[in-house]
Amino acid sequence: MLRLTKLAVWNEKYEFVLKNAHGESKISSLYESIFQNDSYEIVLIFCDTDKAPHKQYKILKEKLCGFHGIKNVKKLTDNIIIFANPCTMQIILSHFGDVSLKKQSKKVNADIIEKYTKVKNYDAHEDQINQICSQIYQRSYPEMKERVDKINGLDTEPGSTNFITYLNKFEADNSKWIKDSKNILEKEKK
Repeated sequence: MLRLTKLAVWNEKYEFVLKNAHGESKISSLYESIFQNDSYEIVLIFCDTDKAPHKQYKILKEKLCGFHGIKNVKKLTDNIIIFANPCTMQIILSHFGDVSLKKQSKKVNADIIEKYTKVKNYDAHEDQINQICSQIYQRSYPEMKERVDKINGLDTEPGSTNFITYLNKFEADNSKWIKDSKNILEKEKK
């Protein structure tokens, strides 16, 4: 996400402030803290669905529903959660080719990552992440977007993401979607 914010592929009216929760179990508390601070027009979550049976991801959604006082989990995921099933590497690799990851495991995906990025023995070290991101350019963005559109699906489907929805929003000059998202969550309260 950081690399994309630097490529000037999204509408310049948006300013993105990225925070890393450093683990799925910490996302909810970081989100709540940032949301309550009320410093941003909208707070979005970009996360993996984690390993099947997606226990941590389900817990995250339950906590966020409780925090917002809403019952409809789909409304929550449709309005503030950008997901990648099984992991965000699925989206990153979409800059390089048609890829469908089935597992989150770095070890399992290392050969696929090397095939597309030439990064050997991937285990998510900062230098490896930087090496991959340095190969992502503005010119690869449209191709990535097409590939991500093809894997648009439910968060329960392996190899899927809803990122295309947000890419379209981030490119648009009309920011009404932010207000709409807030209103939908507000209407869903118990």
